Amino acid sequence: MGAAIKGIVVVIVLVISFTAVYYAVEETNLFSGVNSTTTYQIPSDIITNFSRNFTFTSSQSFTFYLTPTITNSLQQCTVTASYSSNVNMSSKYSENRVYWAFLVNPGNSYINVNYNVNSHGASWQNLENSAAVPSEIPSSLKLQYDHSEYFNSSNSNLEVINPPFFKSLTQNLTSNDTTVVEKLRSIYDYIVQNYRYNITYNLGNVPLSAQQVYMLKEGDCEELSYLFESMSRSIGIPSWTQYGILVQENNGLASMGEHAWVQTYIPLSNTTGTLANIDLTVEVGGQDVGRGFLVKYPNSLIEWTDNGNSSAMVSYHTELVASSGIQITERENDVILSFNQTGSIALVQDNIFNLIMSNTSRE
Repeated sequence: MGAAIKGIVVVIVLVISFTAVYYAVEETNLFSGVNSTTTYQIPSDIITNFSRNFTFTSSQSFTFYLTPTITNSLQQCTVTASYSSNVNMSSKYSENRVYWAFLVNPGNSYINVNYNVNSHGASWQNLENSAAVPSEIPSSLKLQYDHSEYFNSSNSNLEVINPPFFKSLTQNLTSNDTTVVEKLRSIYDYIVQNYRYNITYNLGNVPLSAQQVYMLKEGDCEELSYLFESMSRSIGIPSWTQYGILVQENNGLASMGEHAWVQTYIPLSNTTGTLANIDLTVEVGGQDVGRGFLVKYPNSLIEWTDNGNSSAMVSYHTELVASSGIQITERENDVILSFNQTGSIALVQDNIFNLIMSNTSRE
């Protein structure tokens, strides 16, 4: 994770799904520990059960929105909600997204959401030698995504994805590339080698634009994805953001937080192709051996895929809708009840020569 932004009676409070504390779990090089071997193992499956528990205090009614994780070929989910007697829940569908709307009435209230998820990893690294070129990408996908997108709030119209600004840079960067995968890899390498991970959201809970990330040379998972998408769209390769939750285990302790990554289309012929993931935060600011390129880690749980519509993107990020001036106290407590990793996927990473060369800036 639509709500309209209009009128003076209603104000939309933009809260980026989780609090800033949540971002602390989403550190750069999450899956790193780079060595000189040519393969690297990641889990093939994650089975986890966790809960998100919200409490509210309010003198007036308001609406709370939540987007549960989805079920598709890469993850199977059962998500259930329980809530206090002064809360009414309805399930809605809009812009390629199922979401829950909770009408929270005055007083003290709670909403508890329980997740049981079986998530699968995937690798499309076998396509790195694909000979497909951008002209083989369906025109419908280019029409849907190869344009700017805006993060509209009550007082801003921020162009977070801005392909025209990056066209010259990306054309120069990919001038020696021919295929779709070559061009995507050049963009991936450029970002990994020239930017660093940093939690920003210093504009009133509105993410930085791709242009701001370019100037600052840093961003979080969502903002780095916007940068990548601006660059790839500028040369006719559609890419878009998938949003969700990152669940992981470090030193025996499981943690969770908001996450976002890139999805794109790799042509296999003039008539067929496949969707593939690119996660900049796996290696950004560190050594670049391609562990985030054309890989879906099972830790990344999908809530929603951007459909190219700015208003839909804003709706996904909208957590509360309330009357102007209302005072709401909101607290969230989240608990990981179980977390198990099984199986393995072997990732082919660059050889030691490329590992050494990856520390040389391409900008």
